[in-house]
Amino acid sequence: MSSKQIIEASTKIYSGECIYTWTIENYRLIKFKVGEVLESPKFGVGSDDKKYFQLLLYPEGARTEDAGYISLFLKPVIDPKNKPLGLVCRWTVSAINGEEVIKKSTLCHDFAGNQNFLGYGCPKFLKVENIDQLISSQNTITFHCELEILGVFESSLNSDIMCSEDETIDTIKFDFSFDNEKLSDVKLIVEEEEIPAHKIILAAVSPVFRVMFTNDTLENKENLVKITDTNKNIVKEMLRFIYTGKIDVIETDMIIELLVAADKYKIDSLKNKCAKMLCDD
Repeated sequence: MSSKQIIEASTKIYSGECIYTWTIENYRLIKFKVGEVLESPKFGVGSDDKKYFQLLLYPEGARTEDAGYISLFLKPVIDPKNKPLGLVCRWTVSAINGEEVIKKSTLCHDFAGNQNFLGYGCPKFLKVENIDQLISSQNTITFHCELEILGVFESSLNSDIMCSEDETIDTIKFDFSFDNEKLSDVKLIVEEEEIPAHKIILAAVSPVFRVMFTNDTLENKENLVKITDTNKNIVKEMLRFIYTGKIDVIETDMIIELLVAADKYKIDSLKNKCAKMLCDD
């Protein structure tokens, strides 16, 4: 009689984070041509195994096709003889004038997939003709970069959940409740569409929803959560994962948006899955 074992393993993901601010003084004195770059001082992320980066600014564009735009890139500082197998980064870079955010962009990229470890970012970050929006009254430009590095920490085998084919593992499945009005007690409003959900399920997965639904909040009283910073497709994919553990999207742009949403609602398992999908891609 043959038997088949069901074996489950887990992989923990760690992240190193850094908030970096770069201010360029006397900006109007800069007289650069297309392709000429201004490099920021190096900054490190992590503690024991620091990774170093620079911001690269091309005031007149990085390439001929980018002429008329400011180009802004993030570049890892890496020894060519000691290249990492993976260096997945997610970062948000903002151009700030005083307290006002003039331009903001969020990106995700595996720098180890780039053979020469060149910078990656926004070739057309802002039109040069709009530069006055960025320059402060003190003739400075300030860039704010929030950088997170994702990487594998450790993998382990859970021997307690190994079993033969004849044994049964009882798990709670919520597939039938996904996008279903039945037993729903809260609605997520996205782009004027109402998506049914269940407080207990959302709270079990997300600390953000848990706080929202266990306190005297407007969302908890009205049983409505308005989401304005992402689209309905991303919210539905986030809910699909919460209810079923699956993701249907494969497009890189959507995975990055899903990663941002997972970060906002502190759904670590979804963050890890998105990071792995980006690495595999």
